[in-house]
Amino acid sequence: MERIRQCAQHFHVLADPIRLQILLLLREQEMCVGHLAEVLGVNQPTVSYHLKRLHRAGLVERRAENTWNYYSLSTDLRSWINHEIDYLFEVEPKP
Repeated sequence: MERIRQCAQHFHVLADPIRLQILLLLREQEMCVGHLAEVLGVNQPTVSYHLKRLHRAGLVERRAENTWNYYSLSTDLRSWINHEIDYLFEVEPKP
């Protein structure tokens, strides 16, 4: 049951439109918080919050350079999603 909760949390991370947009943007290139905020039309604290959630889920990595943090995908998103789905199909349902 714990693994199912973990899968649910991972999919919850993907359920937010801003986080999905961030992931799609990071597919193309590494970006800093300020640039992401500008492209998304939201403030920097909002972007930072969503990046923190994505980082905790293991989807993005952070690279510090001077006072700037740059973010990029840390895994292939399609593989990550497929792995989660494959695991769920292996779990025996409990009544």
